[in-house]
Amino acid sequence: MVETEGVIKFNLTFRTEKLGGVDIGELSAWRTVLKDLGLLGQTPGRYDGYGFGNVSQRCAGGFVISGTQTGKLDAVTLKDYAVCETWDLQRNAVDAKGSVKPSSESLSHASIYDVHESVTCALHAHSPDIWQHSVEMGIPVTEASVAYGTPEMAKEVRRLIVDMDSPGIFSMGGHEDGVFTFGRSLAEAGQLMVHELVRARALI
Repeated sequence: MVETEGVIKFNLTFRTEKLGGVDIGELSAWRTVLKDLGLLGQTPGRYDGYGFGNVSQRCAGGFVISGTQTGKLDAVTLKDYAVCETWDLQRNAVDAKGSVKPSSESLSHASIYDVHESVTCALHAHSPDIWQHSVEMGIPVTEASVAYGTPEMAKEVRRLIVDMDSPGIFSMGGHEDGVFTFGRSLAEAGQLMVHELVRARALI
């Protein structure tokens, strides 16, 4: 299923505010690793030129997540992130603040945090290699009929990971090349993503 990337489909209440007191040092370092591997970014010829991939971690008052359409940036600062303070899957709603609006995948990230209290971070990458070999690799996959950025996807993520151990990985059947990892630390989530990428490429 091919869809336009980066389109916010949830009801967003956004407060423009300069963020402070949020440590995104390690999160941004892993974002750079994902970008270097081609798992996050903005590339002509991929997804109609829109940015792809996003990263998040828990913080005081919610979770911090990379801003929508910031994939083109080689280096990011706190102004390129937003903090999601509250969310409601039933209302398809997110309340957030920052200098940039949060990623269109914010509800999927929120679902992970809701299900696993021990999880501190989530990485959303775009990997054709992992995505195309997910079934062969034994990676759980969301239903192909469920579109990204919707409350249905957030609910599908919850269903898929409720019995999954941390760190965990899943692919998004209805979101071309979309793959998530999550963990109790950024090292867990990041290393799992790289490990599964190597495993997928060994099959090619």
